[in-house]
Amino acid sequence: APAKDILNDLVEMAKGVQHPMRGLFLRNYLATACKDKLPDTGSKFEGRAGGNVTHAVDFILRNFSETNRLWVRMQNQGPSKERKRREKERQDLRILVGTNLVR
Repeated sequence: APAKDILNDLVEMAKGVQHPMRGLFLRNYLATACKDKLPDTGSKFEGRAGGNVTHAVDFILRNFSETNRLWVRMQNQGPSKERKRREKERQDLRILVGTNLVR
């Protein structure tokens, strides 16, 4: 199967994880595992069957968008008396959200 279709399927399947924290870690793992398999100029995944740079950028942006949604969801989840603890956890996980952009 073409790399672009597999990347698209991976992003869609990762949406099945409902828990925001687990989803963040899954998407971080997904970005790490796929970073050397993205279709790019000169890579073995480039071409008619694999895709092009546009498909790689689309994968990164879609994954980042979903990661950002999960991170924002963590802000409002749970009882209000645990807000301070939840906000600290959320701030600790912000590195996972930004890591997608560095790759």
